[in-house]
Amino acid sequence: MKQIIKLFGLVLLVVMSCKNKNYNTIKPTSVNNTDSRDSTALVSKPVPDNFIIDSIANQANGPVYMFCETMPEFPGGKNAFNEYLRKRIVYPTKAVMDKIEGRVVVKFIVRSTGEIGDVKVLRSIREDLDKECLRVMSTMPNWKPGMISGNPVAVSYSVPVRFLLQPGESLNGIYILPPKK
Repeated sequence: MKQIIKLFGLVLLVVMSCKNKNYNTIKPTSVNNTDSRDSTALVSKPVPDNFIIDSIANQANGPVYMFCETMPEFPGGKNAFNEYLRKRIVYPTKAVMDKIEGRVVVKFIVRSTGEIGDVKVLRSIREDLDKECLRVMSTMPNWKPGMISGNPVAVSYSVPVRFLLQPGESLNGIYILPPKK
């Protein structure tokens, strides 16, 4: 019986704490009217709260989202992005000689201006492969920025790059093969 009462109290506490919080509205302000009792002069607009902020990204220049209404887009779309990386990332000769394969995951931020920033490796295979991915991703052209409520926002983006010695498996996504001899 005590456990049921404790559980009920916990549920009640959670419901009440969620009910009292209202972080997602802009405070009403008076427009061209000094009398704040006039409700026709109040402006109130809800701000969407279903967009997740990337907690591990650098937030110094404002919030960086993981998802948004319209995700950032490389000029020409996803296929153009994949082709851009395939043409520019070069499989390091030493890695080919050492028969190194695997996946490097690179994370970057598409800023609200469309510029690429904060490029870093999340999953590493080997330093020369990581550096090659960082080199190409750091020099990408500006993207079309992500949008929330018609406003551009910064969005974090993670890209897996597969390094394969032979094209044996299905080649979807971004894959890098050794240069042909």
